[in-house]
Amino acid sequence: YFCSQPEYHEWIEKFPPIQVGAIEGAASAGAKLVVGDNLYMYGEVDGPIHENLPYTAHTRKGRCRAEMADKFMAAHQSGKVRVAIGRGSDFYGPEVLGSATGDRYFYPMLAGKKVAIVGDLNAPHTYTYIGDFGKGLVKLGEDDRALGQTWHIPNAPALTNRQFTELAFEVAGIKPNYGMMSELTLRIGGLFIPPAREMIEMLYEFKKPFVVDSSKYERTFGHDITSTREALTETIAWFRAHPQVKH
Repeated sequence: YFCSQPEYHEWIEKFPPIQVGAIEGAASAGAKLVVGDNLYMYGEVDGPIHENLPYTAHTRKGRCRAEMADKFMAAHQSGKVRVAIGRGSDFYGPEVLGSATGDRYFYPMLAGKKVAIVGDLNAPHTYTYIGDFGKGLVKLGEDDRALGQTWHIPNAPALTNRQFTELAFEVAGIKPNYGMMSELTLRIGGLFIPPAREMIEMLYEFKKPFVVDSSKYERTFGHDITSTREALTETIAWFRAHPQVKH
């Protein structure tokens, strides 16, 4: 299972050699290689995001992901290693930190501070619960029908950014306190924080509907997804049990 990655601002430099090592290691062991991937390679999409879309990413990280996906599939097609790719959207859940809905989202919420949200509060957005993503990747590794293909792992129905956030506050038992983070604020933060700087080119995902179509996976393997309420309950319980370390 290929689920490792460099720091967000180091993808271009460090991802390619990590990928080479994963392919060579799986090939030498005669193992399947199941890739945990995201949706950056598609670029800005009008309508549901499905597996047949072309790779038209205009961002550095999107092009990086597109090149990697092509190399993984080329390795499969050449017979070097058996590959299946599973894709998810923005992750949340226990142990998920560096995400739009990670530590910079849940820790402020639980501390009674204002949660800053990027993009359009009223745009529907697919968020991927990490537990469901893990189960989906396991299925791809167990079933040879997955090999040589890309699959969108199923998610709970998309909510707007506002609905997702208000449900999170409700589950936490805290009065909602959130607002939009302006692009200017993010750009200023990016002058000092490399991951924030890298987020700027991905803002298009949050400015308009960003909804994942996982019907291909569901037709083939079925779907066993966690409701958003249950997933948020597990997520918030984990963050409460693992308070933020103060530096």
